[in-house]
Amino acid sequence: MDEATLTARLLAGDATLFQGSTASHSLGWLRHPERYLGDWLEETSRRLPSRYLRTLLLGMGGSSSPARLYADWRTDGRLTVLDTSNPDTIAGIDFSHATVIASSKSGGTIETQTLLAHALANGLEPEDLVIITDPGSALVELGASLGALVIEGDPDTGGRFSGLSPFGLIPALYAGWSVEQLREELSGCVLTEELVSGAVEEAARHAQRVSNAQATYALAADPITSGGALWLEQLIAETTGKDDRGFVPILEGPPSSYRPGDMQHHHLVAALLAWHLEVDPFNQPNVESAKKNVFALLQAPVSWDARDEDVERMRDSLANSTYNALQVYAPLEASEQLGSLRTRVSERYGTTTANLGPRYLHSTGQLHKGGPFGVVGLQIVQRPKSAPVRISGRDYSFHDLHMAQATGDYRAMKEANRPVFQLLVDHLDDAAGILDL
Repeated sequence: MDEATLTARLLAGDATLFQGSTASHSLGWLRHPERYLGDWLEETSRRLPSRYLRTLLLGMGGSSSPARLYADWRTDGRLTVLDTSNPDTIAGIDFSHATVIASSKSGGTIETQTLLAHALANGLEPEDLVIITDPGSALVELGASLGALVIEGDPDTGGRFSGLSPFGLIPALYAGWSVEQLREELSGCVLTEELVSGAVEEAARHAQRVSNAQATYALAADPITSGGALWLEQLIAETTGKDDRGFVPILEGPPSSYRPGDMQHHHLVAALLAWHLEVDPFNQPNVESAKKNVFALLQAPVSWDARDEDVERMRDSLANSTYNALQVYAPLEASEQLGSLRTRVSERYGTTTANLGPRYLHSTGQLHKGGPFGVVGLQIVQRPKSAPVRISGRDYSFHDLHMAQATGDYRAMKEANRPVFQLLVDHLDDAAGILDL
C-alpha cells in the first residue's frame, strides 16, 4: 500500500486497516485532542479536589506511565506515581493529607484495588479521592458509594493509547500543568495530514530493519527513571510484541527527552509498526496469563523460598540470548541501583533490558512472553525488610501479592516456552556475585 493511501485511511479512522478484531473499538485516541482539550478540560479542572498540593497516583501501565511523562516536565514534585506492589515502598507512604488518584481502565487492576483499599484504611479521606476509570467498571460503583469524584475515560481506547484522555490529563493537572499550558503543548496532537504522513514515513523506516519478524527500537532515555521513555517502551512493546514478533525497545543512542506534545505521533508510529508486522496493535494476549497465575497463587499461602537454579546454565543462557530481560522485584527506590546492574549485565552478557516488577508486567511483559523468541528472563526478587500486614478487606499482604506476581510471571514465561530464572536475594548487589559480574 502506498503512503498516500495509508495516510488517507488513518485520517478516516479506517479500522479495517489493522489485523485482528479489536481496532473497531480501539481507535478513540485518534480524536482525543478534540474531545478533551476544549471545554471538557476546563470544566473538569474546576471540579478536582484541591485541599492539598501533594498528590499520589495509584495505577499501572497505561493508567500511570502518561502521568510520569507529564511529570517529567515539572520540577516541584507535586505528583508521586505508585506503580508498584512492593511492601517496602508502600510502608513508607503517608496517605493522609494528600489527594489520591486511583486510575484503572478496567477497574479490576489488582495493584490499584489493593493500594486504594490500603490508602482508605490509612488516612485517605474520600473527599480527597479521584477515580479515573472506564464506564461501568467496579471502581465507578465504589467511587459513588464513597462520594468520591469519578471521571470516566474512553472505552474505545486501550490504556497505552490513553495519554491524551483523562488518564493522562488529570494527573498532568495535578503535576502542575495549567489548562492553557496543556492546550499549547498538545496542540500538535490534533490529527492532520502532515502529522499522519510523518508517522507513516517514520514507521516505514523502522520496518526496513525488521529481520525474521523482529527488530530493536532505540529509546533515547532510560525507562527505569524517565517517565517519557517508560511510556514509549510500553507503547512499542505491548503494541508490537505478539505472535512471536515485535520491536524490542533498547536504551541506546544520544540521550534525549520525550515531550507530551509528541504523543500522538508515537501512537501512530506504534500502530503502524504493528501494521507492518501484521499483528493486532490493540490487544495484549499474553498479559492475562500472568494475572490468572497471580489470583491462583493468592488462594493459598505464598512461599518466599528460593528456587534451586542451575547457575552455570543460567549464565550460559544469558550469554547466548538475543536479549536479556531483568525483571526486578524491589522497591521503587532501587531504580538507580537497577540501572547500574543492567549496565553491568549488558557488558557481561550482551543486550539487556530492565525494569521493576510488577511495573513491567503491564508493559514489556507482553513482549517477553508473546514477542520474538530469544529472550531470557532473569527475575531478581529482593526480600522485603518491612513486616507483613494484611491488606484491608483481603486475606493476603503486599508481601504475598508481590511474590505471587513474580512467581505468576515466572510460570507464564515457562508456559510461553521462554527461558526464565529466578534469584531470591537480600540486596540487589547479591545478584552481581551470582552472575559473575
